[in-house]
Amino acid sequence: MEAIVSIITELLRAGIPLAAKQVQLIRGAPERVQSLQDELQFIEKCLNEYDGAFVKDNKVNEWLTQIYCLALEAKDTIDTFKTEKHTQNQRTPVARLLYAWPHGTKLRKIALKVDMIKKKIEEIDGYRKKYCVDGLVVAKRKRDSEWLEKQRREVEEENVVGFGVAVEEVTNKLLTKALKRDVVSIVGTTGSGKTTLAKRIYGSISNQFQHHAWVFVPSKYKMKDLLLVILSELMPIEEETSKLDDVKLGEKLRNFLQGKRYLIVMDGVEETQLWETLEKNKVFPNEKHGSRLLLTTRSKNVASLASSSSSRIHNIQPLDDEARWELLEKLVFKDEKCPQELVKLGKQIATKCAGLPLAIVSLSSLLARNKTYGNWLQIICKVTWYLNPQDSQPSFGILDLTYDTTIPEQLKKCLLYLGVFPSGFEIHARQIINLWVAEGLIEDTMRSKAEEIGRRYLEELNSLSLIEITRKRSDGGVRTFQIHEIWRMFCVFKSESIGFLQVHTEFGSHPFISGQWSWRLSIHYDLRYILSNRDYLPHLCSLLCFHNEASLDSNRLTLQCKHFSRLKVLDLGSTRVSKVHGSRKSLSLLKYLKLNSPYLSSLPRTLFSLPNLLTLDIKNTCVILPCLPSGIWKMQNLRHLLLPPHTTLPKCPDHQKRLWHLQTLSTITPNENTAALIFGSKFPSLIKLTLNSQDMEQTKRCLECLYKLHCLQKLKIINLTKFPTARTSFPASLVKVSLVKTDLVADDVMRMLECLDHLQVLKLLKKSIRGPKLEMAPNSFPQLRFLFMEEILVKTWRMGDGAMGSLEELTITRCHELESLPKQLWQLHNIRQVKVNSPSQCLRRELEQPSVQRCEIQIHF
Repeated sequence: MEAIVSIITELLRAGIPLAAKQVQLIRGAPERVQSLQDELQFIEKCLNEYDGAFVKDNKVNEWLTQIYCLALEAKDTIDTFKTEKHTQNQRTPVARLLYAWPHGTKLRKIALKVDMIKKKIEEIDGYRKKYCVDGLVVAKRKRDSEWLEKQRREVEEENVVGFGVAVEEVTNKLLTKALKRDVVSIVGTTGSGKTTLAKRIYGSISNQFQHHAWVFVPSKYKMKDLLLVILSELMPIEEETSKLDDVKLGEKLRNFLQGKRYLIVMDGVEETQLWETLEKNKVFPNEKHGSRLLLTTRSKNVASLASSSSSRIHNIQPLDDEARWELLEKLVFKDEKCPQELVKLGKQIATKCAGLPLAIVSLSSLLARNKTYGNWLQIICKVTWYLNPQDSQPSFGILDLTYDTTIPEQLKKCLLYLGVFPSGFEIHARQIINLWVAEGLIEDTMRSKAEEIGRRYLEELNSLSLIEITRKRSDGGVRTFQIHEIWRMFCVFKSESIGFLQVHTEFGSHPFISGQWSWRLSIHYDLRYILSNRDYLPHLCSLLCFHNEASLDSNRLTLQCKHFSRLKVLDLGSTRVSKVHGSRKSLSLLKYLKLNSPYLSSLPRTLFSLPNLLTLDIKNTCVILPCLPSGIWKMQNLRHLLLPPHTTLPKCPDHQKRLWHLQTLSTITPNENTAALIFGSKFPSLIKLTLNSQDMEQTKRCLECLYKLHCLQKLKIINLTKFPTARTSFPASLVKVSLVKTDLVADDVMRMLECLDHLQVLKLLKKSIRGPKLEMAPNSFPQLRFLFMEEILVKTWRMGDGAMGSLEELTITRCHELESLPKQLWQLHNIRQVKVNSPSQCLRRELEQPSVQRCEIQIHF
């Protein structure tokens, strides 16, 4: 007995301190996580400082890789803690008591993980101090930057072909008879030949001006140096002049040019601030002597600011197939002709360079080394790899310099992320913005939602000529775009070199990338490639798949999500997935889920209760959801919910529950419960709503409650419906309304929508309205900018004076009953384009009358 008491005493003596330590760990978990979060901010600042440096030191690279991996691990741990706390808070008091022990165990594990990470941070920082010399890295960055600046100028000044038409167009813009000083801008992406074009023009017309000067604007410029260069080309520079500050130099330059006819070329103006400063100080006199300025820039904003109108801006187009091959042949064979057996391969290689001289110049030296069929055949299979050979200075150096010095810091990672998409892929603006948000690349601010910031970022990328818009939204915003091929390749290489993301094609990953796998993975071939390698699945944070035609014969897949314990982004595109299995625990960190497979017919209910999910996009699947699971009300972070047709909303079990952050709800079929949810303000932040009507009365009840959605901007109604009688049913915040197959009386639609002061876009599509006439009251639709009408069953259209005063574009498609357009339409001041497709005979005859030709009219039969 005494022995037993002795054993228990010893156990207690050892166990009490241990238990106390465990309790301390659990209680201290929040403070530990907050401390780690604070440290994470310093880690990210450190990474940003090194980002963009051309670091070749292996020790520094190893340190950067380690610290980057730790940053990802820290973010993962913080997200796990937040999820666990949220899950526990969502439980009832009884459930919290029942789950107290497992909850405490999880907090203890998180606290231990935090301690381990912080210890690793200290160790890695010790390695840096011991082995890495920061000064050498900074010095090397400066030397590489100088070399790259020189390289950029040399590539731009290559004897690029294919500019005959462009030379003539820009020359004509410069040599008009207008006496007022004019500014012409040449806009194009890096390596498109802007400098070459400008030099040709400058050489041919400079002698027609009394004074002329050329100045190259480096990425890091000083106003004083720029002014001194211009002055040195116009006059001898004395020692006293070189000592003047930039204000005095500007005055001296202005005084010299006063009363003279001059031509000044500024090559590489990338900041609006530079032009604003020059104009503010009136450096270039704006007199009526026929003076001209020619700017080259990547920034459309700079061009719009400097040039008086869009007609004074020349956008460089990619070289056509003939010009690409002509340039490649010239660079590889000099004055000789390409052997006939290499012509076909050479033209294919030139085509892969996407029309950019930079890419062609980069490849030409490699092709010239070994002009054999076998060598060129290898190169054409791996063009993207050979554009950045290991044994020489990086061919992407010019893009690296641009990325480092001229792209705003907040855009850099957003740009790199575009590398996840395959070559030539048409990227949807909504998709990439939602991905950026899920990845934490953009976040809400006090003034703007992350999605608004994302739209601005796309406009900036377009302004910098880094992307090309392929389709615009009806309100003029970006709907889809493509990234220029040379920049896409750069994004892939840069991302893989810094461990930001990794891309796998049917050829595998790039051979010169180290064996480390990235936390973000994009697969352009077959999903089985990654599913077969279980060692890497638990480490993946982001997985994006793009279906490849070569894998169409693959068997349909069952995706076991239990292997993805850290996954935050999952975009399977149209990959042939027929089943998805996953528990709430295994997917608890998921923030973005997109499934497009038409073979997918069911989903686990757990997907509709994930606490961290921001975007759920399953609209193109065959999943049948007569009613969403009630777990959807637990998804308090949900922002975008895109569902397949015929889906209804569940009742809310708790009257206090709200989906506070939900912005997009598409497509919902109204039922007896939907109107109550809208009236109960369950979606206080909703911006976009799509209703697919199956029951006219239920839809009408929903529409009667829309005034409760104070943030609603976009409304789309599909199929038969009725409009409410009260004109105040629709919220005044509406900016866009689309009606499809609604079969509404035209008078009812006009009465309801004409008083919406903020309405800018109206789409009346596919038998959406009917009636003998479409009548717009005087001064109605005051802000409407875009009007689309397709297959509407209306014969007569009338407008009162002052209606649609802001209209810019009108599109009429297959409205075979419409006989004429209102005469007031041609009196609108802002209208610039009218498109009419397949008009009636009466309307066609009217449009061919010269009296209506006040704006651009396009008629298609």
